[in-house]
Amino acid sequence: MLWELNKLRSDLKTQSFYEGTPGTRVILVRHGQSTYNAQGRHQGSSDESVLTQAGIDSAQKIGVSLRGIAIDGLYASPLKRAQETAREILTTMGLCADDLKLNARPWDLREIDLHGWQGLPLKYVQEQFADDYRCWRQRPHEFCMKVIPHQSSSVKTKEYCFPVLDLYERAQNFWENILPHHVGQTLLLVGHSGINRALIATALGLTPDRYHAMQQSNCGISILNFSGDDRQQAQIEALNLTTQLGETLPKPKGDSQGLRLLLVPSGHTEPKNTNPQNINSQNINSQNINPQNINPQNTNLQPIQKLAKFLEKVFIDFSISGDIGNSQILAEQILQYHPATVQLQVLREDFPRIWQKTIEANNSVSSSKSTSSDRLVTGLVVARPSIIKSLIGQVLGLDSDELYKLQVHQEKISVIHYPSSQQRAPMLQAINISPGEQAITSILDSSVSSSSFITSSILN
Repeated sequence: MLWELNKLRSDLKTQSFYEGTPGTRVILVRHGQSTYNAQGRHQGSSDESVLTQAGIDSAQKIGVSLRGIAIDGLYASPLKRAQETAREILTTMGLCADDLKLNARPWDLREIDLHGWQGLPLKYVQEQFADDYRCWRQRPHEFCMKVIPHQSSSVKTKEYCFPVLDLYERAQNFWENILPHHVGQTLLLVGHSGINRALIATALGLTPDRYHAMQQSNCGISILNFSGDDRQQAQIEALNLTTQLGETLPKPKGDSQGLRLLLVPSGHTEPKNTNPQNINSQNINSQNINPQNINPQNTNLQPIQKLAKFLEKVFIDFSISGDIGNSQILAEQILQYHPATVQLQVLREDFPRIWQKTIEANNSVSSSKSTSSDRLVTGLVVARPSIIKSLIGQVLGLDSDELYKLQVHQEKISVIHYPSSQQRAPMLQAINISPGEQAITSILDSSVSSSSFITSSILN
């Protein structure tokens, strides 16, 4: 069934892609802040909450960031908070539903069904349903819940359900029914945190046990590129971009403590006429630009200078860079506003695997203890794209031969959060954050047809 289909997708070879086949691009947006979000309540598939004013404002900002992008079709969840978000986005873009080839409200795009928890405060559920909540967080693919039928319905329903497994099946059905009708087109999907994660996961062949491994912030933007052939394989181009909302980095979800890694891919070769032994404060900024006068919105600046300015107000505790290519040089340039940051250089190419084993060992030792840090520790990692992909792949459960499904771009930031709470697994917060007001369009403009994009990425 679903597990077998996901296994089949993960076993497909990149050589099966047809060069030049028109692909399908999908822009996924989570709805804006709702009344239940603001109140700290579980929403599930209930339709009681609506957008707050902050949610409306965020949706309008999404519309501004997507202006000029040709949208061929819109799919939105039928729930009010998603419908309101879609309407605000379209209005701000100067579009209406009739301008699009399709304006559907498929039931498959509703949020995950959490029958017994919907409307209840988050903290109340954690305390009153402690065992179930622990299973929900640590083993979501095994999480089971009693179904509460609608009083007005005479239709007999099953007594119990598996919310995450059912959600993944809905997401898989959605892709199978929709993608064949939109080859060579760009779609806008407006959904929810749960269904968006399931859509991304089923597109990439991720298993339901990694349900909590990706973050979807209110009005965060994610981008998937599908191959366009019969197999409809996908790559993720961006995940949970929130710069258009005025955020530098997505806010951690649930647990604001622990470790946060900012991942920046380096180039493959050493810059010309650059000796790593001669790096110092005089030649880090080789363009003779006054740091005080740098504006990250200035498109004339070199990308690394813009990235350094973009991260100026983010407190960075330490950095790790590889010893191959220009990783150390880029780390020095990015950290020009962070003189107190401890900078480390790693000589081993397999440090992502060692890193992950160390984290797992620490978690097993301290599973019943709180961590010593009461704040969020942030580290910068500058390394070859293959190493960045490996770190992300470990969080998502991807094997080494599946890393081609990830696109990581130079001068862009991906973020992983390792929470201090032992109930929460590592979470991929974002992929390919770019400084500047045109961050979204710059990613979309840089994309080529999905099939050739996926074929060439295996060489990185």
